[in-house]
Amino acid sequence: MEIYDKRNKGYIEVWLTNAEQQYDRKELTHQLLEKVNVKKCRVVYFLSGSDDLLSCMESLLKKNLGCA
Repeated sequence: MEIYDKRNKGYIEVWLTNAEQQYDRKELTHQLLEKVNVKKCRVVYFLSGSDDLLSCMESLLKKNLGCA
């Protein structure tokens, strides 16, 4: 699990591997936000997938750039 504090931008990033996705995200969100003094702050989760990362990123970039 990796947590990046970006409260100055209004959110906290949490990166979870497949094995870590079993954690109770509602409880983790509560724990992260109880320490935050910023009124509008969100917790953003990035969940690891099971497909090949390189091919998925390539497809995503091509689609976003209009190359596909």
